[in-house]
Amino acid sequence: GLSIWDVFTRMKGKVHSNETGDSSCESYYRFKEDIALLKELKVNHYRFSISWPRILPTGIKAERINDKGIMHYNEIINTLLESNIQPVVTLYHGDLPQVLQDRFGGWQNSSLIDFFNDYASLCFEKFGDRVKHWITFNNPWSTAVEGYELGQHAPGVKLKGIGAYRAGHNIIKAHAKAWHTYDKLWRNHQKGLVGISITSEWGEPVDITNQKDVEAAERYIQFKLGWFANPIFNGDYPQVMKDCIGRKSSQESLSNSRLPAFTPQEKHFIKDTSDFFGLGHFTTRYITHKSYHYSKGPSYFTDQDLAELVDPEWPDPGSEWLYAVPWGFRRILNYIKSRYGNPRIYVTENGVSEKHQCTELCDKWRMQYMNNYVNEILKAIKDGVKVKGYISWSLLDKFEWDEGYSERFGLYYIDFKSKNKRRYPKASVQYYKKMISSNGFPNQREIESWKRKAAETCSITNALLAADPLVNHMEMVTEIVVPTVFTLCILLSAILLMFLLRTQ
Repeated sequence: GLSIWDVFTRMKGKVHSNETGDSSCESYYRFKEDIALLKELKVNHYRFSISWPRILPTGIKAERINDKGIMHYNEIINTLLESNIQPVVTLYHGDLPQVLQDRFGGWQNSSLIDFFNDYASLCFEKFGDRVKHWITFNNPWSTAVEGYELGQHAPGVKLKGIGAYRAGHNIIKAHAKAWHTYDKLWRNHQKGLVGISITSEWGEPVDITNQKDVEAAERYIQFKLGWFANPIFNGDYPQVMKDCIGRKSSQESLSNSRLPAFTPQEKHFIKDTSDFFGLGHFTTRYITHKSYHYSKGPSYFTDQDLAELVDPEWPDPGSEWLYAVPWGFRRILNYIKSRYGNPRIYVTENGVSEKHQCTELCDKWRMQYMNNYVNEILKAIKDGVKVKGYISWSLLDKFEWDEGYSERFGLYYIDFKSKNKRRYPKASVQYYKKMISSNGFPNQREIESWKRKAAETCSITNALLAADPLVNHMEMVTEIVVPTVFTLCILLSAILLMFLLRTQ
């Protein structure tokens, strides 16, 4: 069935260059090849998402179950296990069945709590004998804010100051209900874990001696991380969210806060409904206090009374929002440890992109980012944080929401305009493989050896890519500077020439 993203991408001007996810990397057809890549990497787990409308075309279990979709995911799970790779399965990664949006208004409607529970229970029934790690929702912040506040993501709804909070409220209750369903019906014999993955930046005060900045940074983290983590781990929304939104709602002459309230029964039902803390983390912001008058109109962003800043010296090789700030990772991990009872943490997403014009496979900036961020995890573990797993984002280049194919996060390069969608390993593949085998970093000398060998490998792959007749349509660029550190993207023909000269 159609998802909200199928419909959204067909609206002109919603996605970069009006691109769609219709073909993308086509892992649906090539999952065995991709699992072979995972096996070569020597990973012991792989995170993938089940598409709700592929299982239930209308989103409603009582209307139709798509057996072909279930068979497809059974094949993926079985192939992973045959390769000694444990599946980590996400149930919701943004692709709501369009029918549920059309009939009920999507996550604005509490009816979706039961529909999601039926879908989750079906997945537990069909796959839970082999899947031991479940993630109910990926990045609920994005679904709520970008989908129902800003309208930048599907379904493209703009209900400022209201839509995000309603969506988040129903998502939290849907997560809790699915957790209880697993706990009651499946846990005893399937022995799995069910959690949620919350994506959040770290917020650092601009001036640590300024109490207003310190409080603003705390608000920033609570409106991002705490919005979902606090109810699920502690039983209710963060007090600072309730205070800020309640005060502004009162100033707007509203009789009730724009932030919905949980009943005492709901608080009890929601609390402690995650067997682990899933964390997606990519970057950091400096935060300073900034007051917004209520006359500006209701908004999730003005509710926080703060401004976000970045250091221009921070490397930003790809996505405009993604700056490499490794030290923020350790701080957010320790924050979770102190605020949420030192839970078991799985890093469910962490990685860096490159700008779309860059076809250089020797992604030194990605190796540097990976090195620095994983080192901060290791420091956090020494601090006593219970980080139990790490998942690099992502295996393949892919469709990046409203950015289409203009940003690439993959360890493997894909030419999306080609027919065969061949996977070309970037240098980071070899680096990540070494990191996995060593479970970290043995010493600096060994790390430099990894980088040299990775560069040699990617030079060969660059030559193959340049020689591929299917990529001759690609736009070549002579110079794109990756800011402050790392590398230049060179003409592929020049790379090929250098390779040939070395081999003579």
